Amino acid sequence: MGEKITHDDIDRQFNLLRSDPQKFLDLTNEFVEQRPRDAGAYFVRHQAWSQLGHPERALADLDKSIELENRPAPHEARGRVLQDLGRYREAIEAYDRCERLDPTQWKGGFGPLFRADCHARLGDEAAALADCETMPDDHWTPGLFGAPAGTKSEVAIELRRRAVAARGRL
Repeated sequence: MGEKITHDDIDRQFNLLRSDPQKFLDLTNEFVEQRPRDAGAYFVRHQAWSQLGHPERALADLDKSIELENRPAPHEARGRVLQDLGRYREAIEAYDRCERLDPTQWKGGFGPLFRADCHARLGDEAAALADCETMPDDHWTPGLFGAPAGTKSEVAIELRRRAVAARGRL
């Protein structure tokens, strides 16, 4: 094992996540080995697993992070991984837990958009639009992680379209 890795070291090397995810994974593996009781170490490593196409390993690290310290960020990240896997009901449960842990931060973030998208993909237009309604009136997004892009009203239109399409497949 090399020199003791700090959170600052990980922050300085975060660009590796995009440029060399395997090297970032190697760094975070060592970080987890050095800090097996550090929730943040597992949270950071989940990003490497996700980038490298190992969502189940990413979920395992998020579960460990939550076990060590029940904070909103790992629940939201867990929701994103599950959403990417098409496991929308489980993603909604993760987003619900995130909202319960910090309702104020939830309303200002992208959580309502991501959860609304999950509801729409399950064909639940009413729940999708209820989440959309909680977004700020000046909301705009470029369509992060495949979620609907645009203003709040443009997002609502796309959520309706996705819900109708999902109901057609059910």
